[in-house]
Amino acid sequence: MNRIARHTAIIAIMLWPALTAASPCQSLEAARWILGDWISGDDKSTVHESWTETSPQTFEGSGSNETGSDAAVNEIEALRLVEMAGEVFYMAKLSHDELPVAFRLTACGAGLLIFENPAHDHPRRIEYREDAAHRMVVAVSDRANKSSMLAFERRAIAADAGAVVLAAEDARFGAMVQADATLLGDLVADDLQYAHSTGKVESRQQFLDSIASGRTRYLTIEPIERQAVLLGDRSALVRGRGRFQVMAADNRLDLQLRYLAVYVKSGGRWRLQSWQSMRLPQ
Repeated sequence: MNRIARHTAIIAIMLWPALTAASPCQSLEAARWILGDWISGDDKSTVHESWTETSPQTFEGSGSNETGSDAAVNEIEALRLVEMAGEVFYMAKLSHDELPVAFRLTACGAGLLIFENPAHDHPRRIEYREDAAHRMVVAVSDRANKSSMLAFERRAIAADAGAVVLAAEDARFGAMVQADATLLGDLVADDLQYAHSTGKVESRQQFLDSIASGRTRYLTIEPIERQAVLLGDRSALVRGRGRFQVMAADNRLDLQLRYLAVYVKSGGRWRLQSWQSMRLPQ
């Protein structure tokens, strides 16, 4: 092997750890390094990804993409790492998709996670790796040589800022229980999309009309666990779980919901821009 070829091979090995050195992982311990809040982008577009441990077998994650001078959140992705049946799976669900897509952890090593789903169109492979600068590098690809890569920096989040977002959520929950559509209107964004656990999606006006008319009556809302993640100065995510007692079409429902809420800061106030919820078993 000549000197140039040998030098090129060494660089390739440094940049992309050899797959032969990675062995299948059966627990989430190898993925613990991704926990935390991560940010990538520039003045035109910013991508955030956040991971937290919710149980020894589950890491909950979220991804979002902001563009424009108003830092509007254009896309939300709910993510999950699950340890089950002796394997680890990566679950991803976009807001406009009906069902999540699963990828199996096929290889891992120090700072390396490779997830694959050969049956999916794009992507079929998702790779997470920690580079020498301790950045989280995420690469997605498929068999048609379509690929993309992002490098994320770890970001520290101020706890007090998250508390302000949760206070805004508490105020909104209170307005929903009191059926105060006027106050509620000040706490939701103009482009609100409210996706109920049934799959029904309401616009801002439809959501407010449902509360004002009494078609939907929230009797109690009790948050059980919540985490606020700041995505810059003007947007935030809240991942939560709570108990919702609701009267809908003369039916009393006692629901345990897991939800993802997106808030944007407008006029000095945090307002709900998007809500997605999933009903949990009783």
